Amino acid sequence: MFTEFCPKLRELPMVSSAITPTRTIAVLIGVAIIAVAGFAAVRSGVFEPDSLQGAIPGPGSSSPSVSASESPSTPPAPSASPSPTTPEQIRAKNIADAKARLVEYYETTAQVANNGYEDWEDELDPFWGHPDVWVPLATSYTDLAEQGQYTTGAASVEEMVVTGYQASDVGNEEVHLDACVDFREVRNFARDGESIPRSDGAPVRYRFDYVMRHQGFDSIWTVNEQVPHPEQAC
Repeated sequence: MFTEFCPKLRELPMVSSAITPTRTIAVLIGVAIIAVAGFAAVRSGVFEPDSLQGAIPGPGSSSPSVSASESPSTPPAPSASPSPTTPEQIRAKNIADAKARLVEYYETTAQVANNGYEDWEDELDPFWGHPDVWVPLATSYTDLAEQGQYTTGAASVEEMVVTGYQASDVGNEEVHLDACVDFREVRNFARDGESIPRSDGAPVRYRFDYVMRHQGFDSIWTVNEQVPHPEQAC
């Protein structure tokens, strides 16, 4: 991770990158529109999050309960999955891990926003891999926390399409994703509980470009680029 840009990240423990996605691409994840500021803007490749923040995650799935008349059976032990060895297998695993990490990022962002942006720094620092992402977001989260704003509802990712892949011999692979995100269920509130309406004409379903980067062997995936395209409805 780019610790020269974010000293706090040096203190974070390494997390295994073996993340297996267990949700469909249509899983409800968190990102919301703070509409008082209008659209997010991108200047010189730097993401400016004037209107993009978190939302609570969607409901998780649970296992069906076993009735008293049923005898629960012991499931067979899962067989170990072989480690990827061929370039095709490694690429497929990296893409799956990057997608899963992006879902986890949105879910964490959702929890933070739903909780009034409390502890946003501790929760979200591990996900940010480039100052073009974390610097403007940190400024925005600080302001929202001080103002006491919060969100309810959940956004949903309608699809994630791989638009690029960069291999690496030292564990610094990159996966480029095009995501369509729907924000219609998200609502924003002020400290006193008053609803903050979206700006007139603010889009509620549009595309994002993401660059997910692996930070080395036995390390984690980070969001290294986040570019909203509110002009691209999906």
